[in-house]
Amino acid sequence: MENRSDHPPHTLAARPRRTRRGEETRRQLINAAIECLCERGYAATSIETVMERAGVSRGSVLHQFPTRIALITGAVEAAMDQMMAHTRGLMRQIPDPAARYRAMCDLFWETQNIPESAAVTEALLASRWDAALRDALRPIGMRVEAEIDQDTRATALAAGVKDVEAGMVHARVLILTLRGITLELMYDKGRAMIHRALEQIRAQHAAHCEEMLGPEKA
Repeated sequence: MENRSDHPPHTLAARPRRTRRGEETRRQLINAAIECLCERGYAATSIETVMERAGVSRGSVLHQFPTRIALITGAVEAAMDQMMAHTRGLMRQIPDPAARYRAMCDLFWETQNIPESAAVTEALLASRWDAALRDALRPIGMRVEAEIDQDTRATALAAGVKDVEAGMVHARVLILTLRGITLELMYDKGRAMIHRALEQIRAQHAAHCEEMLGPEKA
């Protein structure tokens, strides 16, 4: 693990300190960027649009985020962290470890339907053709994926899952599949076949849980 002392002193000194006002401005800009990504899409999320929504000056924006890519990347990282926090909060509401593992599909589905998730999906889609965005998002995605694996491993171990590695892969498949379902429902939330597919995913998760944990106790 990297130690802070491994950095040369001049590297640490070069990091700008943020004042409380600066932190608040940054928070406003990130929230505004997430809202714009969710409501207007990547192409329409410009520095000007975010600046106007946040109610801050151009100078304040550029002080926090010198480029549009930096702004979008900061917003996506914050949105991913908020998605993680949302899932963790739902998990904490279920005290029994086995019940928590069995509820994963529904909890992941809830998280995939918050505004921050739509913002992340929008940016991920845009990264198909925006190389600079793709390169900026890659390390963030790796860090978040590692946290997802860590959380899933802890949940599986606490629940007594027979094959923890299989449980981690299963959780990742759930997340990816549920993200795809949200895309399919974006233009018509009433599509019956897609909802049937969602129920099939829930049934597959229940079968996985029975295999890994045994039959659910009445």
